[in-house]
Amino acid sequence: MTGIRLHDVELVPERTLGRPADDAPLRGRLTFGWDLLPVGHAGAPAGWLSYLSATPDREFRHLLMVCSFRPETPESRGVFRHASLGVALSAPERDAQPIARLIDPGERTHPVPGPGTGVSFTVTTGVLDVGVEKPPGSGPAREEWIVRGHGASQPNPQWEFRRVKGLPLVGDHPVAALVELVPDCTNTAEVLVAAELEHRSWGIRRYRARLTPTPHTIVLAE
Repeated sequence: MTGIRLHDVELVPERTLGRPADDAPLRGRLTFGWDLLPVGHAGAPAGWLSYLSATPDREFRHLLMVCSFRPETPESRGVFRHASLGVALSAPERDAQPIARLIDPGERTHPVPGPGTGVSFTVTTGVLDVGVEKPPGSGPAREEWIVRGHGASQPNPQWEFRRVKGLPLVGDHPVAALVELVPDCTNTAEVLVAAELEHRSWGIRRYRARLTPTPHTIVLAE
């Protein structure tokens, strides 16, 4: 998180039939920030350094991005259910495009408790027999994904974020891409963010982030 300045992001509701008249943009619920890190630094994800050593003739940027989700408040109702962060890489001066050769995470998981046990009742000749019944498939905690990345070796990587049982979608969620640059020209990354919030009275509402030019277009190289 060092060196990353988080920008407040306004969430604008998508227009849908039956949308409440007072369904105003949400402010103060989502922040976004980014940083360009040295590609060979010691804290790079596992496997990145070996990839870089195998491609010494190419130029890369380590693009680190952070989405920070905040819990609902009395003034801003709704809990985050799902969100997505997309990046469109381009080199406007050339026909070629920068490529996100490696992304992190491919998948980030969290343990979720399995189904519990049930209670069975049997009456035999007037005697109540109480037993414990284990439903099919029940067992120890299983791993569920909370962040999932797509688009490795593509110019348009994307990450999905979701809540799971016992873990709301709140707090900081960092993701990263190792971007191979198009040499000797400007390389940029345009950021798009969308989110779904669940309201007690409205149900699920979809929002698009209104990003200002500062966090929206990231200059990777000039």
